[in-house]
Amino acid sequence: MIRCVITEKRLNNRRFKKTEEKILKVFFEGECKCICKLAKKAGIARTTVYFHHHRVSGIPSDYQHYILYIYKKTLKRIVNKEDAKIETVFEITLLFMMQNKKLFEIALYTGDPTVYRKMIEMLRPPIERGVGLPKNSKRMFNVYAVEVVELLDEWGKDGFKEEKMKGLLKNILYLTKSFRTRLAPIMEN
Repeated sequence: MIRCVITEKRLNNRRFKKTEEKILKVFFEGECKCICKLAKKAGIARTTVYFHHHRVSGIPSDYQHYILYIYKKTLKRIVNKEDAKIETVFEITLLFMMQNKKLFEIALYTGDPTVYRKMIEMLRPPIERGVGLPKNSKRMFNVYAVEVVELLDEWGKDGFKEEKMKGLLKNILYLTKSFRTRLAPIMEN
């Protein structure tokens, strides 16, 4: 069976969107662990649910893939620019997260913040250029990424509130600018 994933084209289709909203409503309401129960509670055919998602437990990961896809499209021009400023890149990232709160809520339903980790990994080129990291800096970057992911996760659990975005951006930029001095001992080991 071909696995259908969430796409912009599908989400722009009124019928698909309405059915997807029914599926998500039932998914968030109760403990539906199989397609049969989910379809029955949502009042739609099993084949329709299969058209939307391969399995119930795959709903959050389908949305994680979708978020990463649209995030990559958003960053495409900026990440490859040599003169991209770290402040701008992170500001765009936080605005993206605020604008897609609902998608993040679905993607992070299981409590797994890997989507944040993958987003930070996509930002690696401008961060490395901005901070001036040496070639063998993978361990340093991993430690840094964990710190930023914790900040993003905390903000996400608080509902991606706009009033907290400036403080979060300030904290991320501090971590980024103090990157080399704080994490230099890791490079020595």
